Amino acid sequence: MRLLNSIIALMIASKAMAFDASEAFVNAPANVFPLLDYNTRLDMVDYFNSGSSTASTNSLSGKSRITALSPDKVDIDMSDASDYSVFLLPDGKDGAIGVISTVATPVADSNLRMFTSDWSNDITSKSFTAPTLTDWLTPAGKKNIDEVEAIVPFMTTSYAYNPSTKTLTVTNNTESFLTSDVYDTVRDYLLNTLTYKWDGKRFTLSK
Repeated sequence: MRLLNSIIALMIASKAMAFDASEAFVNAPANVFPLLDYNTRLDMVDYFNSGSSTASTNSLSGKSRITALSPDKVDIDMSDASDYSVFLLPDGKDGAIGVISTVATPVADSNLRMFTSDWSNDITSKSFTAPTLTDWLTPAGKKNIDEVEAIVPFMTTSYAYNPSTKTLTVTNNTESFLTSDVYDTVRDYLLNTLTYKWDGKRFTLSK
């Protein structure tokens, strides 16, 4: 009985250890992090854990490094123009993985993809719906939507996930894209941020 309990405990511990943000980052499919092979990712985790500031060379001969690491989240400085965050989410028994990619266009613009915990399925379509222009409108903006649509060709936004609150904050960066004098004409019509809350299955927009 003691041996059986030890084996069960070890299996539980192994499963818990496997679902860790650094493990998720290292074991991600090549198409999620095409610039970093498996061994390079391992090196990046080791460098960060050892307190080293050494950067790793990616497949484009650029420099990549981990900038923050916790059991629930890894932040990666992928290049001079791109950053990533990998984070874990509770989802039933197995959990889910989120990947935020942010590219300077030159204004920061983010994208979120969602996966099952073993990376086998892309579940973005059922886990998150990116905000549309109407989601950003203030009450005044809803009354002047034609003016907003004429001035704002598209929204540029950056995403940030907070593991402690399980919230995703989407920040409006459109002012930097349009310049302030142009943006001033619609400033009162657009919200500065949107907040999404993880409900165990998907991110839902907080009203």
